[in-house]
Amino acid sequence: MSYARLRAALLAFLTALYLTLGLGAASAGAAPPAEAAAPPAGKPAFQLPFACGTKWQLNTWDHTPALDIVKEGNPGSDGLPVYASAPGTVSAAYWNNGSGNTLQISHGNGWFTAYYHLQEAPDAYVKVGGQVTGATQIGRVGKSGAANNWAHLHYEQRYLPSGTFTDETHRRPVHFGGVEYSGAGRQ
Repeated sequence: MSYARLRAALLAFLTALYLTLGLGAASAGAAPPAEAAAPPAGKPAFQLPFACGTKWQLNTWDHTPALDIVKEGNPGSDGLPVYASAPGTVSAAYWNNGSGNTLQISHGNGWFTAYYHLQEAPDAYVKVGGQVTGATQIGRVGKSGAANNWAHLHYEQRYLPSGTFTDETHRRPVHFGGVEYSGAGRQ
């Protein structure tokens, strides 16, 4: 067994043990693994907004429940394609000094996603009112706005039962494949 497979098996075992024993956040200094928590009712089955078979690093930093996403280890994230994480309608495409080239997609039932720091103009790949699927490229990873010359995708899942535009106050914990990714300072 290779070192990488042995390490992955050991981490899986320790994670299962950790959850079974209910250690939670009581383990000082250790960030708990992403917990398998059921997403709220009606939340779309969001997928990572990248091509299948690629590995990405998800960071919560200090703006949980939003994520900053880079290619695993962050080699060459700049310019990689970004896809819609679920079917929906583009509800906003704009520039902001902080978020840079930004897209927002409405997925129905009050759920939205937001994609920050895209490389090109926010309407370069899709237009407001346009329909998207998980196979629709909506942009490329960039460092526009206040990304501090660090190419990454800032990603949010938002909820607002009424309305066509959301902001950061509507953030909800991010779920991919039924697993929640939130909590400050996690990777």
